[in-house]
Amino acid sequence: MLCIRAFARSDEGMIMGLSVRDILILDYFDGKPVHTKVPAYQEKVLGPHANQRIRLLLEEGWIRYTRPQETVNMLPDKALADFLAHYGYSPEGSHAQLVRRVVDSIPETDYAHAVPKLYIATMDGRREMNSHMAYILNARGNYGLTEGEIGEAQRTLAARREPCSAKSILLRAFQQKIEIFTMGGEWTRLRNLYFTMGNFYVRQDENHTALTMLYLVFLLDMSGMENRNRLVTYEELFPTQKGIILLMNQLRKELGMSEMAVKTDFLSSIARMGPRLPFSYFSPQVMARILVERLRGFDFDRTRYISEANTPDASSKAYHYRSVPFSLPEGRGEGRNNSSPQDSFGIRRHLTPPVPPVMRVPAFTTRPFVPSPKARRKVKRKVEPKRKTSVKGKEKKKNWIARLLGR
Repeated sequence: MLCIRAFARSDEGMIMGLSVRDILILDYFDGKPVHTKVPAYQEKVLGPHANQRIRLLLEEGWIRYTRPQETVNMLPDKALADFLAHYGYSPEGSHAQLVRRVVDSIPETDYAHAVPKLYIATMDGRREMNSHMAYILNARGNYGLTEGEIGEAQRTLAARREPCSAKSILLRAFQQKIEIFTMGGEWTRLRNLYFTMGNFYVRQDENHTALTMLYLVFLLDMSGMENRNRLVTYEELFPTQKGIILLMNQLRKELGMSEMAVKTDFLSSIARMGPRLPFSYFSPQVMARILVERLRGFDFDRTRYISEANTPDASSKAYHYRSVPFSLPEGRGEGRNNSSPQDSFGIRRHLTPPVPPVMRVPAFTTRPFVPSPKARRKVKRKVEPKRKTSVKGKEKKKNWIARLLGR
């Protein structure tokens, strides 16, 4: 654990060391009631023995209990008025007047039992906390930076003779993690880091920079890239959560930006700060259109944009993509070459190569014509009877021909 030396005088006059965890414990208990206990979810940051450690810090003079007159102002007006009336003083006046009347007119021991008792950092403890505010802000904001990362950022700034404020230290630590994640192809972690930085800038009241960080979150979400340069299929593409879109919409309204201004700002921010991805399903221009639609309240329509999506290359070495997943033999991890595993006899066998990805647009065809049961019945056609020629008609016809031939 990285230890920061603090100068505290013990009974023997020796210099004692105060660790980062002790500084975080001081910040956690500062201003809290004396009966406060560290919850279980805070033990990872403050340690499992924080409740015992605060007692030692109290004995060493880094923190103390408040005096009754320091917390009497926390009582409501009704309690102050009743207390003054009980001792024969006027219960009228503002809250500040009632507090002043109690402090000036009534002995401290008489109301010590009625006022809250808190922890409060001493001058030495406050000075130590202010000197290492970067660690405290990291714990308060849950930014996920380790003590080593903050210490490395602080040493880097000191070597460059740059200002070592808490903000600059945290930003330098963020930048170092961005470089590491980009080099390692950890795109999901980079996406989460951009979101964390967006929250950091929101707390700093830098809304435009926070909006830029959320642009980068949207870029990585719509690209489809995950950790270790893996690419999800288009059907598994998960759009940016609605809560982030609502936050972006709120920030752009506070900045007075129109939808077209957001589109222009998005393209400019991606060009300046966006990471170079090995693949992205959509171009920045298409992403800007999708972003504007999301800000208007429409969900991402995967079918609508399938014709504008880029087609992955399963043979690419810049990223890993398999359109048809297959099971791997037991004991073989992701980082190995799994294209030709061995069978039980040690003979290498070939796996069927993945099918090249094809963006298929659903074909809408009409149903084949099926005649109704009524029409299937065979209709018997009526056969007209042949006309019968009478004998007299034949004789008349024969006599006419005979006369014509002169017979």
